[in-house]
Amino acid sequence: MAQPAGPVARHSGVSRERFQQDIYPLRKPAVLKGIDLGTCTTKWTVDYLSQTAGTKEVKIHVSTVPQMDFLSKNFVYRTLPFDVFVRRAAEVKHNEYFISEDEKYYLRSLGEDPRKDIADIRKQFPSLAEDIQIPEYFEKEQFFSSVFRISSAGLQLWTHYDIMDNFLIQITGKKRVILYNPRDAPYLYLSGTKSEVLNVDNPDLEKYPLFMKARRYECSLEAGDVLFIPDMMGNILLSAGDE
Repeated sequence: MAQPAGPVARHSGVSRERFQQDIYPLRKPAVLKGIDLGTCTTKWTVDYLSQTAGTKEVKIHVSTVPQMDFLSKNFVYRTLPFDVFVRRAAEVKHNEYFISEDEKYYLRSLGEDPRKDIADIRKQFPSLAEDIQIPEYFEKEQFFSSVFRISSAGLQLWTHYDIMDNFLIQITGKKRVILYNPRDAPYLYLSGTKSEVLNVDNPDLEKYPLFMKARRYECSLEAGDVLFIPDMMGNILLSAGDE
């Protein structure tokens, strides 16, 4: 396991002014609690999501194991109507499936043309976008994309980093998040923006001996929490809920 870097700070009722003055300049991850996210926190049940977004076709990741690895591609891409996908993602065992009855699902929304269009929940899922209020901690012109994600419970995504500041908004369920300081990138065995180290809790130290030097931040997100992730901070998302 990597070296602990300390707990992720938690803040309640953060105003835009406080975020800009006291939190953002530190360039450290922070959990923001008590933010008004709109009606999504009460509305977004399996029934509501499937009925509201309907039969729109979505491209999803399907894996027979809970740890998805982007580098080895231990998953396949499949297409399902959104309502069918949401119900399957909420199941532990499936009566209908692609590979196995306990397969895991992951949706990361894309633009209509993934090569040109950015992910924007307001365009891809307008009926659901009405329910969510994205925290306005930055100017509107600084806003780049809003990626809508849903996963099966217990799914783990690959370790990766993003080149922009992010807000991870947890609407329903719970999520365990592990992050690494950008200064420790030399210890993460990166291939492009992805790390070769998949099992961060029990890494193969014979294969990845430098990984022990990487300092990790860890936090648990509850429904309604918002995690600020500074750009370039390597992160791995361990989902323990519906989204």
